[in-house]
Amino acid sequence: MKKFFVVTDDRTIMERRPFSIIKSFANIAKKPEDATDILVISGDGGMLSAINNFRDLGKPFCGLNIGHTGFLMNKITMLAMREIAADQTVAVRLKLLECRAFSKQGEIIVSHAFNDFYFERAGSQTAKIKIAVDGKVRFNSLICDGVLICTQAGSTAYNASAGGVILPIETEAMVLTGICPAIFHRWRSSLLASDSVVLLEALEIEKRPVRFMCDGREISNITKAEIRYSDINVQLKFAKSQRFREKVLQLQF
Repeated sequence: MKKFFVVTDDRTIMERRPFSIIKSFANIAKKPEDATDILVISGDGGMLSAINNFRDLGKPFCGLNIGHTGFLMNKITMLAMREIAADQTVAVRLKLLECRAFSKQGEIIVSHAFNDFYFERAGSQTAKIKIAVDGKVRFNSLICDGVLICTQAGSTAYNASAGGVILPIETEAMVLTGICPAIFHRWRSSLLASDSVVLLEALEIEKRPVRFMCDGREISNITKAEIRYSDINVQLKFAKSQRFREKVLQLQF
C-alpha cells in the first residue's frame, strides 16, 4: 500500500472531503523519510517548494491542485485520487538545472532549479545582460527586462508568458528566452541542446539593478550565473486519467 507524506499549507485538509478519500486507499506518513511518495496539495509554487525541500530523499512527487494554473499538478477529481492512491499513474523523470552564481563580493553560490533561473530588472531602468552559450558570446549587451533559462517543465511557466519556446515534456533540451527584449535585437527565444552551458552576466548594475531568481526565489547580490543541466533528477507522477502530455501539447497551439 502507498504511504504518502502530505505537503500543504492547510494541515486540516486531509480531514475534509474530497481529500479524506485518500486515507481510505493509502497510509499517511508522519515523516517524509518514511513515505513512498510526497503528496503535494497546493499549486505549482507549492510543488516547486516541496521539490526544493525534499528532492534529496529520492521520493517521487505527486500533486493535487488547489492553486491557479496547476500545470505540475493533478486536477482534483475522485477518479484521479483513486488512481494516485492505487499508483495508477504516469511517471515523468526530469533533470534539474544547476547554477554557479557569482555575487558582487566574489562568493560562488551553487543552486538547482526544477523550472528556471532568470535575471530580471529591479528598477525603472531596463537591464543589460551579456549572454554566452558554450563559450561563444551571443549578445554583448541585450537590452531587456530580463533573461531566463528553463527546463522542459519550466518552458510552460514564466517562459511561456514571455513568449518562449514550449517543449514537449520528454524533450531533452533547455530554452533561453529574453523577457521583453528591445525590438531591434530581433530575438525572442532559442532552443538549446541539453549539454549546453549558458553564461548570463548583468552589466552596469549600479545604474541598472537586477534580481536573480531560482524557481521564483531570489538569490541576493548575483551579477553573473553559469547554468547547465545537473545529474539530479526528480520524478513527477500524474494520474492516468489526467493526460498530462496532452496538457503540454495544448499549450503549443
